[in-house]
Amino acid sequence: MNEHLGVDLLLRAGDFSGLPTGDCDTVEGVACLRQDLVLRLGTPRGDHWRHPTHGLDLQRFLHLEDAPVHRLDFCRSVELALEQDPRVTPGSATCEVLGWEREALRFRASCLPIGLSHPLNLVLGFDLSSITLAVVHGN
Repeated sequence: MNEHLGVDLLLRAGDFSGLPTGDCDTVEGVACLRQDLVLRLGTPRGDHWRHPTHGLDLQRFLHLEDAPVHRLDFCRSVELALEQDPRVTPGSATCEVLGWEREALRFRASCLPIGLSHPLNLVLGFDLSSITLAVVHGN
């Protein structure tokens, strides 16, 4: 079920998750897509030398004031990054800023995986101290 969403190594705290047998644990289906999207949003744009458009420019939004134009720009950037994944239905991504401080952002992102009837919803946050995304809530 949901094989088209992929299988990948399971990452916990940025490292591979091991099994008692010594093998790496895997993640598949919707959980795989969720992990890949969080990694995409947490990767600075241009960080992958072979994929210069992969990722999101999180750093450029830190230190900006909470203004409607900045919220709109940020949300549009998140939506475009989500829709770059070929497993996401084009035009289905949405973003809503939940909290904007000078050194931290919290937002809700949603998209519809291809072949599924229900959206994938994530509540994410990042701050200046770590520049890493943390899943606050996701299904």
